[in-house]
Amino acid sequence: MLTPNHVVTTARAVLVAGALTAAALMLGPWPGLEQVFGLSDKAAHAIAFGGLVAVSFLAFPRMRRNDLAIAAVLLGASVELAQMFTADRSASISDLLADTVGVGVVYLASHIENLRSLARKRGSATFAEIAAQDRRRDGRRLAPVIQAAFPPSAGGAEADRPTTFASRAARRFPRRA
Repeated sequence: MLTPNHVVTTARAVLVAGALTAAALMLGPWPGLEQVFGLSDKAAHAIAFGGLVAVSFLAFPRMRRNDLAIAAVLLGASVELAQMFTADRSASISDLLADTVGVGVVYLASHIENLRSLARKRGSATFAEIAAQDRRRDGRRLAPVIQAAFPPSAGGAEADRPTTFASRAARRFPRRA
């Protein structure tokens, strides 16, 4: 049976093969090879890096899309730096911009489903209200053991919570009179 883990494993293999192929084509002695396929240099860069970031979204489902997109742009920058040291190639800021455009298009397209879900579930709420209800933005949560040891004060102020080990220990084990 096909499972999501099979898709992730396959996507990782495709990502490795695609990254190695892209690196070989961008660093190898074949300048202008993209014209055989009817593409300009910039279109080939955008398609290659857009495809790599799309496959990386499948290959690493637990990683943040922001981090994967940044990694893809940094890969593009490293390829451009490596081209400075090849005989047949030259580094180009416009190629890096084309890489970034390809990554950006896929990155923005990946957020469409999130927006559709928000429209279905909370269509009448403002984005500020949705952000206020987001549990991920509450900050660091304490472990249940620590919460039991240090119940919130009546005022509910976080400033009353001890911050150092010594102050937590002093509160947990007060001095005997």
